[in-house]
Amino acid sequence: MQALRPFSLEQVQLLGGADSFFESSWRTGFLPNDSTIWAIPWLGDALVMYYWKESLEKAGVKNIELAFATDNALVETLEKLQKSGIDFPLALNVTNTDIILHEAAHWVWAAGGDFIASNFREVAFNQPTAIQGWKNYFGLRSYLSPLWLVDEKASGDSFLAEKSAIQMGGPYMGVADILRHPDLMNKHLGTTPVPGVSYVGGASFVLWKYSLRNQEAFELVRFLSSQPTSIPASPHSYELPTRRAAVTLLSVEHDIFYPHLQAMQVGRSFPTMRLWGSVEEKLIAVISNIWADLFTNPEQDMDNCLHKHLDPLTKRLNMVLGDSTLSA
Repeated sequence: MQALRPFSLEQVQLLGGADSFFESSWRTGFLPNDSTIWAIPWLGDALVMYYWKESLEKAGVKNIELAFATDNALVETLEKLQKSGIDFPLALNVTNTDIILHEAAHWVWAAGGDFIASNFREVAFNQPTAIQGWKNYFGLRSYLSPLWLVDEKASGDSFLAEKSAIQMGGPYMGVADILRHPDLMNKHLGTTPVPGVSYVGGASFVLWKYSLRNQEAFELVRFLSSQPTSIPASPHSYELPTRRAAVTLLSVEHDIFYPHLQAMQVGRSFPTMRLWGSVEEKLIAVISNIWADLFTNPEQDMDNCLHKHLDPLTKRLNMVLGDSTLSA
């Protein structure tokens, strides 16, 4: 829309330089095949695994690091939890909500898949590597309750009620419990990184191209993005700092948010590209439809189910992404 003013290299240096920020956050300020810097990271969040310590102990899980080391290890942990009496140990979202794609992204990326092709003119979520990721993700169905289809809060409520033992979530969960139950963190609730790569999100600063006070606008960005690092970023927010200095804070390794910072160091965001919003919106709807289909007919062939839902969407989106006359 030609509405933004890029940041100059000099301005970036005044902000501390690119190396001052987590790469996962810094990359979101660029368009494909363009070295122009359009946005400066401010606040971040990343998905991790939350778990109830007593539930894992009861299931005989003694080494938390090994229990979540790989996706295969996670499945073994879920099997142990089921055998211990927890019917639906993994609280993933299965309804038409934004977070459903954020969660699924881990399994797609872990299998070597992606959502968009390298030319940014085609989608890639129906390619073999991505399909394998989808199969791994939807293959977790037996650890999820079909009742969660009726209410977008149902899976989260199941975890908070300790009916489920593990939930993928952002730092907002930790803050909520710290504020409401200060003793809960050390005694009951634990966090650990997602095996491998997880989704990283957040917020960034941009400058309006036609601002009448360009220098003042930059100084405001400079001031806000250079505030002393703290975890969380403010007393009234659950977001995390996007500057690398956060990992050097005293006692950070013992903080409930440390796994989130670990995830931000190795995580990924969705592509900053034209029409991504349309791709994301339609993928979210399709993912929830696949969950509903699999819960209704669990005996069907997984590959056929995936291609039945993903291939028509692939065809439609490729037509749109390949049309250079369309803008974001």
